[in-house]
Amino acid sequence: MNNNSTLWVSRIVRNNCPGLSRPVLVMIAVFFLFNSNAQNSTRPSLSKNTSSIGDYVWMDTNNNGIQDPGEPGVANVMVVLYDSLLHTLDTRYTDKDGHYLFENVQIPVEGEKAFIVGFYNIPPNYAYTKSIIDSDYMNANSKADPINGKTRQFTLHAGDSRRDIDGGIKSAPGIVLPLTVDQFNGIFSNGYIQLKWTTFTEANIDHFEVERSSDGTDFRQIGRIEAVGAGNNNNTYTYSDLTSEKGSNFYRLVMIDNEGNFTTSKAITVSMDVRGISVLVVYPNPFSKRVVVKIRSEKNTEHAIIHIINNDGVVLRTQEAEIQRGDNNITVKDVNEFPGGVYFLEVIAENRSMKTKLMKQ
Repeated sequence: MNNNSTLWVSRIVRNNCPGLSRPVLVMIAVFFLFNSNAQNSTRPSLSKNTSSIGDYVWMDTNNNGIQDPGEPGVANVMVVLYDSLLHTLDTRYTDKDGHYLFENVQIPVEGEKAFIVGFYNIPPNYAYTKSIIDSDYMNANSKADPINGKTRQFTLHAGDSRRDIDGGIKSAPGIVLPLTVDQFNGIFSNGYIQLKWTTFTEANIDHFEVERSSDGTDFRQIGRIEAVGAGNNNNTYTYSDLTSEKGSNFYRLVMIDNEGNFTTSKAITVSMDVRGISVLVVYPNPFSKRVVVKIRSEKNTEHAIIHIINNDGVVLRTQEAEIQRGDNNITVKDVNEFPGGVYFLEVIAENRSMKTKLMKQ
């Protein structure tokens, strides 16, 4: 604080209060400037490239998706902040009152960024309540998907603050895992991973969702299988993952009943050990006029032979191809004249042979 500032404030006060003496004017000026400087020194500066996201997880006792009076907050729920590609950005846990907050979330200056929030680690025998979709996204209702606990994608600009990203949970006692974990397994064969599981007492089960992760933490849904629902009979299911990655792939099942309740299996790990050459995918399947096979090679160049074989084991078409390092898309010619039925596509390379089933419409 300097003398010029004091005289400036004194002049303003004197002009508005002409009856005050000079010592009183100086004291008022000093008091004003001191408090003004103190407030400015303690006020947090607002960053031009950050935002904040919160706010609340609560027990939705009447399962309406809305925070009603008397419904308590839930502590120790894990809240994960993702970007639009479901890459984990940060993690928080709700406090004793059910609140959480992500501060200083980075946003491009004068730009925007999309986010997703996921709620996890909810108490045993509880599930996510219904998600309320309305015209006012700022309402105090549950934003979490009832199946996976993730919100819809939302966008923030630099300086924004969202305090309505809430998650509701409900009591869901008696949900029993409808499969034996050691009967959920997978193998890598013929260039893709085949999953298999068996269920028991499949009453009230609607469908299964297959999820995959590269690190065993962040899972994404890759497929859906409708449940047979045949009472107490044992039912066996399979799912072919044609887009698995080289190395370890983690899988788990989400079982959803007819009322939207769900439970999740333990995760299994299947290693995709690719050496030399592998068939990643064959499409379309069923085919009609053409067949494309996607082949991946670890060698700079490699010679491959492609066979189309009918259900009796007769080779109907042979085609040669030069495979380069990486992914190669090879179109198999002259397959439109084949009659409808079951066929096999075989790829023979220098160090291995791979065969996969095809259907002709």
